[in-house]
Amino acid sequence: MHNKKDNITIIGAGLTGLAFCNLLKNTKINISLIDIQPKIFYKTTDNDRYIVLSNTSKIILQSIGIWCEIKKHCTEVKNIHISKKNIFGSTIMKSSDEDLESLGYQLPVKTLIKILYKNIEDENNIQFVHEAEVIEVKEGSTVEIKYIQNAQEKFTNSDSLIFSTGSTDNLVNKIFVEKVQKDYHQNAVTCEIVSDKYNSETAFERFTSRGILGIIPRKENAWSLIYSTDQEESNTIKNLNMVEVKNYFQKLIGNKCGKLEEVKNIKIYPLKMKYYKKFINKNICLLGDAAHTLHPIAAQSFNLSLRDCAYLTNLIKNITKIDKKDFLSIFEDYYEKRINEVDRLVNFTDFLASFVHGNGFIKNNIVSTSFLIMDMNKNLRVNAIRYLLGVNFSQSLISTLKD
Repeated sequence: MHNKKDNITIIGAGLTGLAFCNLLKNTKINISLIDIQPKIFYKTTDNDRYIVLSNTSKIILQSIGIWCEIKKHCTEVKNIHISKKNIFGSTIMKSSDEDLESLGYQLPVKTLIKILYKNIEDENNIQFVHEAEVIEVKEGSTVEIKYIQNAQEKFTNSDSLIFSTGSTDNLVNKIFVEKVQKDYHQNAVTCEIVSDKYNSETAFERFTSRGILGIIPRKENAWSLIYSTDQEESNTIKNLNMVEVKNYFQKLIGNKCGKLEEVKNIKIYPLKMKYYKKFINKNICLLGDAAHTLHPIAAQSFNLSLRDCAYLTNLIKNITKIDKKDFLSIFEDYYEKRINEVDRLVNFTDFLASFVHGNGFIKNNIVSTSFLIMDMNKNLRVNAIRYLLGVNFSQSLISTLKD
């Protein structure tokens, strides 16, 4: 058991847990961060997935003081070309429409993990509990957490508890009951493609009869590809040899990226939506994948989580200044401030994922007309950018984060 009671115990030291701790570093809040991974993982992880950070996420990471280091590893996306295969009409969302430097910044997940961890590993108010698995949570005015570490049962007490990983549903489901789930019966096929053509500023999103294709520039002539498609089609792709899979994606993409020279590192994982509509319960709170997992159509899962972290940090810092650590009130206030945006974005991405998948005369005409209208109307494009990227992030909140 720890010698002192923590103000916050966080279960899960993934991107969300690490980001939240970064936002609360060098404060009077005592934090324990419990995770199954060993310490060496955060310095040597070979996670080969990529992530796209929004402009709002950039602002939050700037407030932590680590953006300059992160940006060294990023590819900037200034334009997103959106179309549907075999129909007339397309649109381009441009960072210049909203006077933004970029719409997104793509970098390897492993790089972001290493930077976030390094920035807090020696902080006095943050204690890491590595190679530990939480097995029981007892609710109360003080939360008691039981975990296994080095084959021994251990306990810690905390004023509050935050779940920040999606791998603890067995514990979360005992505390939070209002849960919405949806199986899209789709898989995401991800890979890296290399071509003879490179556009360092433009990403492509294309809707097809079998799914949604996203292509995002990395470096040189390499791109990240994610294709959300039905399970039958993903199994077909899985069984193709390298020549066949290259021809498959060439036909799907067309000439947008030029001639494909290589397709590598293919991964397939199922797509499901999970959302706890009430993501607080007294002095226990859900953040990140513990609270919501979204369809990747808008690449907003971690960006939404980072905005959640920023708002919660703001409330905690305000309370800390008057030395009143009432986490029941903090979490209630946090829920009231975040429920509308979270609910809208969860439902919007779910609608997009369901509506644009597949064909049909009426559906194709609606999609085609929508693209044409957006292409001619800058205000619509600007509103879409603001809605998806969280551009309306409070300036007063940014100032608080920098304090």
